[in-house]
Amino acid sequence: MNILNCISLNYQSATVDIREKLSFTLEEQKTFLRENMVILSTCNRIEFYFHGYDLSMIAKEVCTYKGMNYDLFKTCMNIYTDDKAILHLYRVAAGMESKILGEDEILGQVKDAYYFSHDLVKLSYEIHTIFQGAITSAKKIKTETLISKSSVSIGTLVASFIAEQNAKKVMIIGVSGKIGTIVAKNILSYGEIELLATTRGHNCNYIEMSKVTYVPFTERYSYMKDCDIVISATTSPHFTVTAGEIKKQGITNKIFIDLAVPRDIDEDIKENQIYNIDYFETISKNHAQIKLEEREKILGILEEQMDDLKKEIYFHSILPELPRLQKISPKKMIYKVRDGLTAKEFQKFIEVLR
Repeated sequence: MNILNCISLNYQSATVDIREKLSFTLEEQKTFLRENMVILSTCNRIEFYFHGYDLSMIAKEVCTYKGMNYDLFKTCMNIYTDDKAILHLYRVAAGMESKILGEDEILGQVKDAYYFSHDLVKLSYEIHTIFQGAITSAKKIKTETLISKSSVSIGTLVASFIAEQNAKKVMIIGVSGKIGTIVAKNILSYGEIELLATTRGHNCNYIEMSKVTYVPFTERYSYMKDCDIVISATTSPHFTVTAGEIKKQGITNKIFIDLAVPRDIDEDIKENQIYNIDYFETISKNHAQIKLEEREKILGILEEQMDDLKKEIYFHSILPELPRLQKISPKKMIYKVRDGLTAKEFQKFIEVLR
């Protein structure tokens, strides 16, 4: 019984330039979503979870929608079906497939993707149960193991990197977004870094006003001149920092950190250093260590949760047939069960009956 398929491109299989071409905004998801589908689109991965559709058909439709060469797409995508698709989702939700092992943000992103689809399209009982199970499993793993305690988020890594540069003044473009907010809060935790954030309006309640200086987005370049580091983390389809304007303003010897997918900062800016989100994979490896016994514990929890999930789905599938099964004599039922199980399985069945 095929209940879940997954097409996945992630930071291991696709470079940032490919991922940014395939990233789906919420508006694009509204257009592309169909029944029994959940789209997970983050900086590090783009994944389609679905059932009831042909895998190659969905892959080709993604390429057509995003204007990508299908042969290139095939070289980057991973395909999971049935139990492997479910296990992959469970691992993703728990942070086991993240650049930073056990990072917390991905669980929230999985939940948001599921609820987004839940509100827009019809999802089957199986899809609901699988995603709810993945969320429950991830929470259990984070509570009962050290996976989250032994890891750091992108926000922590970026803030640590900034502190190592002895930066005094930092600007964030896109502070209202998830990544921008996380990075800002981590930077503020250092206490001695002055933080500027651009705003396009007056609704600036994202972070305590006393700790952040908000400046108009349209005047960002003039404020950059006094900053040591500029971070961009928006969802804009256009550059927030262009090479032409950087040259015109004479901005040099700055560090630019581009955390957006698609990328926000023009890579042609000269006489400045630029780091994109993939850079932090290197330093994250130093923080992704976890004890072997914790891995074994996690695998045990995943196996247990997967088993519970499959029993729930199998039980639900037989509910409509219960009236018919109730008419079968107990003796005949036991004979049928005996003939379909191994000796060990049948022994467990008899013990349950007793």
